[in-house]
Amino acid sequence: MRYRGIAAWARWEFSRRIALTLGLRLIILDRAVKALVLTLGGIVLLVAVRSGALEDWADRLQTELNVHAGSGVWLRLTGYTVGHFTTLGKGTQVAVAVAAFLYGLLEAVEAVALILRRRWAEYLVLFASCAFIPVEIEELLRHPGVLKGLAFLVNVVIVVYLVRRKRLFLDRPPATAPAVDC
Repeated sequence: MRYRGIAAWARWEFSRRIALTLGLRLIILDRAVKALVLTLGGIVLLVAVRSGALEDWADRLQTELNVHAGSGVWLRLTGYTVGHFTTLGKGTQVAVAVAAFLYGLLEAVEAVALILRRRWAEYLVLFASCAFIPVEIEELLRHPGVLKGLAFLVNVVIVVYLVRRKRLFLDRPPATAPAVDC
C-alpha cells in the first residue's frame, strides 16, 4: 500500500511542468555557462594531452600572458592552473579532462531540462548542488579563496531556493487524484 502511494506521488511529481521564475532563469544561466566552460575545457584538455602539445601550449600561454608575481589575479590564476596541471601524470591529465567534460554534460542536461520546464530537473540540480557542498567546505577550510567562497555561496543559495521556494519534497498530489496501480 505504501509503495503504491510513493509510486503515485513520483509519477505525479515528475510529470508536472514548472514555471520559469527569475530564480530558475538564473540557475539556467549558471548551469549553461558552467556547461560550456567545462565541456569545451575538457575537450581542449583531452586533445592537448593526447597530442602531446600541452607543455608547449602552457609555455606559450605563460609567455604571451606575461604571467609573473606582479600581474593580475586572473593571469596568476591561469598561470598557476596551467603550471599545476602540466605537472600531473598523463593518466591523471586525461582523467581530469574526461571528468570536466562529463561534468559539463551534466550541467548541460540540467540547463536544458530546466528550459524544457521538467520538474525532475529541479531535483537533479538540487542533488548535484548538494553533492559538492561538503567538498567545497573542506576546500574552503584548507585553502580559502574568493572564487571558492563564491562557488560555495552560489550552491547554498541554489539549494535553499529550490527546497524552500519550489517546495521540493513537500508538495503532494491533489486528494481527488484516483489511485494508481503499480
